[in-house]
Amino acid sequence: MYKKLSTAILAASILLGAVAPMTSFAAPAASAVQAKKQGEFTTASVERKSDGTLVVRWKASADLGAAKIYWSTSPDNIEKSGKLLAKTYTAFNGHVTADPNPNARIYFLIKGGNGDTIVTSERKVNLQGAFNFRDLGGYQTTDGKTVKWGKLFRGEELGHLTASDLKYVQNMGLKSIVDYRTDAEVNALADPVIPGAKYIRTDEGNAGSAADLNSMIASGLMKDEASAVAMMAGFNKQMVDAPKFYIQLMELLNDPNNIGLVQHCTAGKDRTGLGSAIILLALGVDEKTVMEDYLASNVYRAEANKKAVEAVRQQIGDENVVAAITALMGVQKEFLQAAIDEMKAKYGSIDNFIEQGLGVTKQERAKLKAMYTE
Repeated sequence: MYKKLSTAILAASILLGAVAPMTSFAAPAASAVQAKKQGEFTTASVERKSDGTLVVRWKASADLGAAKIYWSTSPDNIEKSGKLLAKTYTAFNGHVTADPNPNARIYFLIKGGNGDTIVTSERKVNLQGAFNFRDLGGYQTTDGKTVKWGKLFRGEELGHLTASDLKYVQNMGLKSIVDYRTDAEVNALADPVIPGAKYIRTDEGNAGSAADLNSMIASGLMKDEASAVAMMAGFNKQMVDAPKFYIQLMELLNDPNNIGLVQHCTAGKDRTGLGSAIILLALGVDEKTVMEDYLASNVYRAEANKKAVEAVRQQIGDENVVAAITALMGVQKEFLQAAIDEMKAKYGSIDNFIEQGLGVTKQERAKLKAMYTE
């Protein structure tokens, strides 16, 4: 039991409170040209309620008048290739809908009366066999662009995907699966074959650690929370100092044939967390937003982590050790910050790390931004 646990360790209800009441809105008399001068959409999101209902939310810098909501199973050209879902008003700030196609991933486009548009989707991919599989789209960059939806994904081990999950993922148009796991992890739970997607391992030939939980505790690496945090911070620094995974990742991303790429490890939070951070930083997303995406693993893995920690608590009476394992099961700001600090200390800046540490030329980085932002 300990050994199985060590492999995993290492490796609100939604209310539409922002919607304005019907009586508070009066249709604007301003022309479309005047409205265009008034503002634009600033953010949008989609959340799934427990009954499968979707809540589409948005914010704008001004009242953009009447609005249309379109949906599609593709994130591209939604207004032209998708279907009209609803007509509403931007001042309502949101719309609640049944899932228009429960068997496929859905992307929405909201169009204001002034012609301004914004695309959004669920951050978490709606799968039964994975809780931390998510889309890196929708994040704004410092140069005024937005990371495209449906092109870049992050996830955990895929061996628990159900038959319906596999159809769902296949229909998302995945082209490349990048697996960071060691031989031991892959042998424990191999990835399923997803038709249309090529499979790339970055750590093939690395047998991986065979240490069980007892030996890890005896080593002092997990004597308390502080020791676990220090260990994970050191692990992240090492991945910056020897970034072979991410050199390969950047090369794959620069090939248009790989658009529709998911990178994953076992829990989808450490190796994948740093890989996702590097992608977003390379595309120009600010450090605060990158950190928020990194820490979101704690939200998506909360239930699974709680069960695992409780199982350990029943076997180990030392609460200091339980605190260490709890830290390892999740992610903390200190983990990713150690990697970012190492980039700056060793290379002078994140930009220099991307160029010198990962070998991404300025031309290649410009190509990445052109391919993955809009």
